[in-house]
Amino acid sequence: MALTERNVRRYERAFARVIRGHTAYDVVQAAHWYRDAELYCRYLASNFGVTLEQACGVMSAFSPRVHWSRNKVLAELYLAGEPTPGLSQSRRNADAVMVHGMDALRGAKTNAFARNMYGDTDAVTIDVHMMRAAGFDDRDAPTIVQYREMSVAIRRLARKHRMQPRDMQALVWIKQRGRAE
Repeated sequence: MALTERNVRRYERAFARVIRGHTAYDVVQAAHWYRDAELYCRYLASNFGVTLEQACGVMSAFSPRVHWSRNKVLAELYLAGEPTPGLSQSRRNADAVMVHGMDALRGAKTNAFARNMYGDTDAVTIDVHMMRAAGFDDRDAPTIVQYREMSVAIRRLARKHRMQPRDMQALVWIKQRGRAE
């Protein structure tokens, strides 16, 4: 299915509403989020003898529906060869990453998240908080077309604010998540 300009504009307006009134501190916090995540992946790569790509992929494999602090614990357990109870799909995804790299992550969200942590500033991560920011209260994950439309909307908004797309996504996420807490 093709992207629709109408939907892209709708998502862009929704994301713009979420960041309305953002502060310079919010922008700095957003700009540092993925850089800090990349540094953490570098730490994992160095301490566990894996590549940066594998470290970012493993972090992403364990990210769905997990808070960041728990995500880090799970990635470290996995890389240390310890059990990660109840997370068989995440473990399978991490196993695939160790063999095939980030391309093994077939989900749009997990693939983009791994790429963002790896340093790709153009990839856009759409998770449940981004879905809420886009106006979806009844869905936790977008269709492939919706994912692409939201990604285009984030990239446009980023250009308007002279930001990298991953940093704009982080800003929307931070502002949306702050509203939810």
